[in-house]
Amino acid sequence: MSEEVENCKSCFEGFNNKERIPKILACYHTYCAQCLGQFMLNNGIVTCLSCGKETQAKSVNAIPDNPYYRVSNGGRNRATSGTGEEVYYSDSDEEDNDSLSQSAPDPENGVNNDHVEGVKTMVVNTQKANVSKIRQLVDRNLSKIKSSLDLRAKREKTVGESIKALDDFKTRLQEEQKALVIESKQLNSFQEKLNNIVNQLNTINLMDYTALKKMNEDCLFISTKLNQEIEKVENQELETGVRNSTVKINFERTDNLLNNLKAENDTIYMKLGSSLEVDPSLVYLTTYMLGKIFTDKIASHNACYKELVKNSYIEDGIIGPQPLDDPSEYIDYIKSFQGLTLGTDTSRSSSPPDKEEKEWKVVGKDKEKEKTMKRTPISFSDMAKKPGNPQPIVKRIPFPEKTIAQTNRPHCYFKIQVDNETPFRVVFEMRPDMAPKMVDNFIRLCKGLPDGRGYKGSKIFRAKANDHILGGDFENDDGTGGHSAYEDKYFMAEQCPLKDHKGAIRMKGLERTVDGRCRIGSQFMIWVGDLEYKEYRFTLVFGKVVEGFDQLQEVSRIKAVQKSPTSWVLRQTVNIIESGVL
Repeated sequence: MSEEVENCKSCFEGFNNKERIPKILACYHTYCAQCLGQFMLNNGIVTCLSCGKETQAKSVNAIPDNPYYRVSNGGRNRATSGTGEEVYYSDSDEEDNDSLSQSAPDPENGVNNDHVEGVKTMVVNTQKANVSKIRQLVDRNLSKIKSSLDLRAKREKTVGESIKALDDFKTRLQEEQKALVIESKQLNSFQEKLNNIVNQLNTINLMDYTALKKMNEDCLFISTKLNQEIEKVENQELETGVRNSTVKINFERTDNLLNNLKAENDTIYMKLGSSLEVDPSLVYLTTYMLGKIFTDKIASHNACYKELVKNSYIEDGIIGPQPLDDPSEYIDYIKSFQGLTLGTDTSRSSSPPDKEEKEWKVVGKDKEKEKTMKRTPISFSDMAKKPGNPQPIVKRIPFPEKTIAQTNRPHCYFKIQVDNETPFRVVFEMRPDMAPKMVDNFIRLCKGLPDGRGYKGSKIFRAKANDHILGGDFENDDGTGGHSAYEDKYFMAEQCPLKDHKGAIRMKGLERTVDGRCRIGSQFMIWVGDLEYKEYRFTLVFGKVVEGFDQLQEVSRIKAVQKSPTSWVLRQTVNIIESGVL
């Protein structure tokens, strides 16, 4: 009969009846009493190293022994039968024989009553333990349900308030839409009326001043109404300018949870000119509302914008219509003579029609040129550049150009310092569409994990001039350490089709498999020079440098010292003093 004694899953030593007594946890994993007492039991809770579940215990002695992992001088042994199945034996065959002889079968039914009672007691105790477990599970579930209900009540209130706000916003938009329809109809009626006036002017009786006066009054009324369009046009130009811009949203003040998550480093770049055809409805609605907010804010409080609108009114007033000259008395005098044909210019009746037409065209051309010089509409941008006499020049401040974050791809950054020089920033554009797991691993390490894993505080430990630099070993800073952002130290990288090229960032591969795939951890490589290597079908590239490339080339020129076949260090200290996600 051979014995198979198990080892502790923590220290990998065999169990015994002294300091390494096997103790079974609530998750049915077994560890020795020594490991439990030295580092696993903390504040009445034991966290399993195999599955992470917790077991409550006041002391190591309170944790039950696992009798099947005890050695021969205590408890029971576990052995293996010839068929490979596990069988269990008592401490000694002699004890079994004695116990059998002492508890003889019941002469009436051939059953040992003591044995039956023992089995019954064991079943009852087991069932009591099961009932206790179920009660704990029920209490835990009830507690979760209560927390979930409280959470949903708060969420329901928030959603209700959001719906009310959306209803109010919808009502406002509907009113604005109705107003636009009415204004469009009014403008169309003004246009039709002005076209009629033009037609009437072509056939007007020059001796009918009343009709001309009526037309002039109609034009002045329309002009008064159109003056209100100046502010609307400027407002529309302002809204267009806002929607052609990009805003940066980040946290200025955060609560404790966001502080722990370092959310102040999370920044969103959002282009306000989204389109419902290509963007999700929530994105379009958000950008539309933000655009309206910025437009209203600037129109209400920006002094430069108010000055711009004022200049627009001044410009319009300078070229305003002149009042009509009233020749009514002279017309009445002319009408007093009988036989005079009204509406005919006798001074020009003798001139040939073609010559008269030509003279009028020339004069009209000169007048039209003068009129055009005076009345040419000035655009929004021209008004911002050209002053209204005698107002000072109004300059438009251009929107700053954006160098990064013009796409929806995530961007990570390093703030790197060489010795005590001024730090510089390096920004990487990620490609989660091509290498999702490698990107997720890099982003997590840029943000930093609660257990201390992360790129912040690590060093660039190896460089080759105008070729590449290596970093990411936050354990040893020499190329011998590093750990992925996941539970496993290394994980299998996906097959990424992105090519190795100048400016690319890739993971450093380890333990290449037969099919060419690699296991990776946290170490990364940045190409800073032109490559003359063989192109592979799949690579470990997951992004590229979009800011700080020239400074990285300077870093690559710092000489490195090889301490061992796998260990390197730069002659100058190159620290990643900060890392995160934009």
